[in-house]
Amino acid sequence: MRLSTLGTVIGIAVGHELKGYGGVSLNFNDTNAGYSIQVDGDKWFESPADYSPGGWRKPLILNAKSISYGSGTDKNMGNYNSVSAQHLADGADWMLEATIKVFTEQSFVAFTSCYPKGAMNLQGAWSVDEVVSAFPAFSVGSSTKNYLGWAGNQLSLTAVGKWAEFFGGEQSGIPVLVHDQNLRSVMIGPYDNFLTSVHASRNGTSGTKIFAAGIKGSISVIPENFCHTTLMGFGQGVNSTLVSFGDQLLKRSGKERVDAKKDFVLSQLGYWTDHGAYYYHQHPNFSNAEAALLAVKADAKNRSIPIQYFQWDDWWYLQYKGDTGGLIEWQPKPQIFPSGMTKWLDMPLSLYVAEYNRYNIYVNDYKFAFDDKTNHSLPVDKQFYLDMFKNGTDIGMKMFEQDFLSGINEYTSLTNNDTHTGDDWLNAMGDAAKELGVTLQYCMMHPVHTLKSTEVYQVTNGRASQDAIGQPARHLVLGMSSMLQYSVGIWPSADNVWTSAVEGTQTRAPPLYTNIIALLVGGPYGPSDEVGKLNKTTIMQTCRDDGLLLRADKPVTMVESAFRTGFVDAKPPAVWSAYSEIDGYRWGYIVGLDLSVDHPLLSSDINDFKNSTYRVFSYLSSEGMKQTTEMNAGTPFMIPACPEPGTQPPQLGHGYHVAAPLLNGGWYFLGEVGKIVSASTVRVKSVASDAATLTLQMEGVSNEVVQIGFIKPSSTSTSFFSCPTPTCSLKSCPVTIACSLSQCSCK
Repeated sequence: MRLSTLGTVIGIAVGHELKGYGGVSLNFNDTNAGYSIQVDGDKWFESPADYSPGGWRKPLILNAKSISYGSGTDKNMGNYNSVSAQHLADGADWMLEATIKVFTEQSFVAFTSCYPKGAMNLQGAWSVDEVVSAFPAFSVGSSTKNYLGWAGNQLSLTAVGKWAEFFGGEQSGIPVLVHDQNLRSVMIGPYDNFLTSVHASRNGTSGTKIFAAGIKGSISVIPENFCHTTLMGFGQGVNSTLVSFGDQLLKRSGKERVDAKKDFVLSQLGYWTDHGAYYYHQHPNFSNAEAALLAVKADAKNRSIPIQYFQWDDWWYLQYKGDTGGLIEWQPKPQIFPSGMTKWLDMPLSLYVAEYNRYNIYVNDYKFAFDDKTNHSLPVDKQFYLDMFKNGTDIGMKMFEQDFLSGINEYTSLTNNDTHTGDDWLNAMGDAAKELGVTLQYCMMHPVHTLKSTEVYQVTNGRASQDAIGQPARHLVLGMSSMLQYSVGIWPSADNVWTSAVEGTQTRAPPLYTNIIALLVGGPYGPSDEVGKLNKTTIMQTCRDDGLLLRADKPVTMVESAFRTGFVDAKPPAVWSAYSEIDGYRWGYIVGLDLSVDHPLLSSDINDFKNSTYRVFSYLSSEGMKQTTEMNAGTPFMIPACPEPGTQPPQLGHGYHVAAPLLNGGWYFLGEVGKIVSASTVRVKSVASDAATLTLQMEGVSNEVVQIGFIKPSSTSTSFFSCPTPTCSLKSCPVTIACSLSQCSCK
């Protein structure tokens, strides 16, 4: 027997090979439990030859006689071949059973650590950036591959880097995706115990950098029979590999992907008051916030701006010295809302809590976990949230926002000291929300909270960038952070938006493109202007006349070509795409931000695009649909350079383009004029065409005018047609537009 880190080797010798699916295989060394993973015959990962003992809790001794091989079936991932080994801590006060499963029907490898006797006496000066035991562990110092790591508050530190330079810890990347220049990709992340998982990085004794996955080093006690799994998913393409990984997490929990069209907050125009909003912690020219919000409601109604709900942020209820001090009582401050917790606004609501104070008024009536050093607490009692949410739903609450998740995770011990408190808290919240029909938004989240959302059915969306508050560069991360949230079935959320550039004494960048980003990212869309400054022209580009948002079918995510173009210096350009799919055709919505050079975009270069030939127009140009450019498998569309202009107030260089597919018979339906998502499935229900006719089935509000743009067969000129929806008593009135080569009609 020898000291081992569950795979420490000195030159892996010939051992057993476990063959998997899709060119994936694993070699295992019976002598020292070392392992390596091959992808298409190339070695991608290898357990380290040495390690720094400070990298995890205790040295482990391999019990060579315990090594065993087997096979089995997982209900979600199918058949597998496996190898298991037992490792004993020095002094045998705890035992670790390590199992590797290589799946033969899907391209996954699972590393599972089990503690049959638990693990006690783990107290010590260990941080959340260390691991209790490292399984798997890989040498990464000589790698030539890149990684995409999701990290930070609001996922704001999400970044691409060189795999050989991965630095580990909560702020670096958990989960993480490794890829080569051809975009062969491997996703690595926890399959369970999300809130107590970490990816660590240490230098071995020879200086070689080591990647290690496992349970956070801050955990003081691991219970008996506790198991933890790290999953590796393999595929071609960054986005598709990531989505495949997310699918497995959803299969494990049984949660379905969120349908934004069926979610009230995600499908409706709202008014938001969070950080950066005009009425955040202030109400100039009004005696209180109640009067200000009533004035916003009246102004919107008078100008036919169809706001359907209001969001109340952190400023209305009783806290101790603000958000970080925590909740004292979930009741309005009388000087803020004189009418109290009643239906004085008479609108659906999204309500909010940040952190929870140790001495809140509820601690004697419900079960809480406490951190006495920071005077924080967490409700781990479903009844607390049932009672709280009932108070909210009584006045119209549709969604509850749990904010400051990263602060709780990072600056208290509440979710970092044991294996269950974080889960107990969020599960209690989720179970109560499900019972009362309330949806949840996670805000100021770490990536582990994104993964945790797969187990909490009511989480529909989560913040994916920091509060912009006039700093648009904070949006640049959205193309990558949204990839993780989309992969696990929730919708990414940007910040609230202004629709006018000047409000009060404040001036911000021209707001249309920030509204485009907020809509395309896919979470709640919420203007936050002062009374009289809601820009109806901008707002109505996002929705129908009744406030129903015209969404894409998926959020914008980084295109594949960006990772390929930016591989050498690990700096992919900010080129994002979303799409709508109607009758097998996909309309693409393409964003470019701060591009220093033109970016060539091929339809075949983007996994999300099914078709090969498109006509592309610039939404922001004065010509709009009148000027289109063909894009096909052999001819790229050149997204124009849009460098950061360096002006004040600060803004991003930006471009927004719409790609319409070639339809049967040679037609192009460019979409609805003046709508950011021109072919939203909320509006367009079916598209049919032949050489002589284009037929569209659409829906709208009674007597709403819909204008479309299209290109006839054998033409490059755009035609336009306007059609009012019929008078009807339905929420959505159907209308059919039929165009021949000579004219259009509607009925």
